Amino acid sequence: MKELFKKIELKLYICILSLFFIYILGLRNNTIDMDYWARLLQGNAFLQLGHILKFDPFSYTPTHIWLDHEWGSGVIFSFIQNTFSFDMVLFFRAFIIFLIFFLLYKIIKIRSGIKFNAYSILYFIFALYAIPTISMSGLRCHFLTFLFFTLFLYILELVRKRNKNGLLFILPFVMLIWCNCHGGCVSGLGLLFLYAVGEYLNKKLCAKYVYTLIGCIIIMFINPYGIDYVKFIFMAATMERPFVTEWISPFLHPVPTFMLYFKLFFVLNFVLFIFSVKQIKYDYTKYLILCVCAYLSCRYVKNTPFIVITSIAFLYDDLIFLIEKYLPEGINKISQTRHISVLLVFVLILYNVYSLLKIPNSWNYLSQQPYKVTLFIQNNKLNGKILAPFDYGSYLAYKLYPNNLIYMDGRYEEVYFNSTKKLLDDFFNVQNEGYKVLDDKPEYVIVPSNALVNDYLIQLDDYKLIYKDETDCLYAYKENLKNEYINVPDEEQLKTYIKQQYVMNPSFKYTDDIFINGKKVVFK
Repeated sequence: MKELFKKIELKLYICILSLFFIYILGLRNNTIDMDYWARLLQGNAFLQLGHILKFDPFSYTPTHIWLDHEWGSGVIFSFIQNTFSFDMVLFFRAFIIFLIFFLLYKIIKIRSGIKFNAYSILYFIFALYAIPTISMSGLRCHFLTFLFFTLFLYILELVRKRNKNGLLFILPFVMLIWCNCHGGCVSGLGLLFLYAVGEYLNKKLCAKYVYTLIGCIIIMFINPYGIDYVKFIFMAATMERPFVTEWISPFLHPVPTFMLYFKLFFVLNFVLFIFSVKQIKYDYTKYLILCVCAYLSCRYVKNTPFIVITSIAFLYDDLIFLIEKYLPEGINKISQTRHISVLLVFVLILYNVYSLLKIPNSWNYLSQQPYKVTLFIQNNKLNGKILAPFDYGSYLAYKLYPNNLIYMDGRYEEVYFNSTKKLLDDFFNVQNEGYKVLDDKPEYVIVPSNALVNDYLIQLDDYKLIYKDETDCLYAYKENLKNEYINVPDEEQLKTYIKQQYVMNPSFKYTDDIFINGKKVVFK
């Protein structure tokens, strides 16, 4: 009994240290995802009204019905943010990543029974660095997709390896939450389909996977939009977004070192895959999943975690087999010592803390948001339409609505038309007919200080530069110019503003006189 308690205690130490390591690693990225603010807006509207906003009140450009496949994530993020603080949001993010790797460890145990050791630590750490879109990113809705995808994988492996068929009834209920949190739920359907095909090729019963797949598809229709939501999700999953970095191939990025750890991890596991294929016993389910996930990950940066997750689940035992076969027995014995694993995690934590302290302004999570120019707009009460870069939109809406409306933000296909995004890109790239974005005569235009379009705006008689800092320039339409403006915010005011970065202006409530696209909306 005493030995059992010792083992439990050591496992607990490893779990706590691993969670802390993931948390510290995340702090090294001192930015917030640009679309996080839009999630908070929808989430806060739901918490105040009890239902979602189906039409967009934040933009002055034409929009369609707000098909928000991430509305559930917004509610979760807003609840945590409003009930606790952003520190809890950071912890929630780290906890999601920890759960993903904990489930992967459980899958490894199911498949091969290999014990946790120093090799596990190193492999998992390598995997963490290989998926910077999760480990080095601010909290995003797709975190929940990769968690639910791993949970699906865990349950399906329990069914396949341990005959726990009753667990399949859980998956439709998981899908109910998943499909209302993120459109990546289609990956769960794909996983079920691959299990059905793979087990059929393995000459085993596959009907149970088909029935579960049908159940999950039916469950997807339980959402705020009905059938339109399901059609939209499948459209969005196949939609090309050539001007968004996460929707290009990691191997076609112009910078060769872009996602270098992922590329190295991919090559390592490709070698393991070739070795695995040469084994006597084939597992078509395993190979199908790995091939499809490899294709998806090579196609889009956003999908790279899929191959990392499935490689850990299906190829880790092949890695251990090769290590034990070719490394000296003495080294392998040392690696099995649990205390070595604890020491290794502790050393990695110290390294990350040291790295964190060397990052300038590491605690300023607004470092990539247009917060200085936003504060200038607030101080001077500059109300009206704002034309700004695609990445700025969500933050500006969160901080300046209802006094200011934005051109568009990162919700992209959820709210806007394709032509809206193209026109904005053309404007900031000074090409084609991009100048037409000024036909609406937005009262204010925010442009990055190093953007070429500054040369064009300075020549216009209709717009005058009224503010400039190291990152952004602000232009005002000639009819909105003031005789004088409050000076640029000083350091003390900026520090106060950063502390209040999550204070939101709009209060959503029922009104009888505000319509958008002919539909009554519920905002103030």
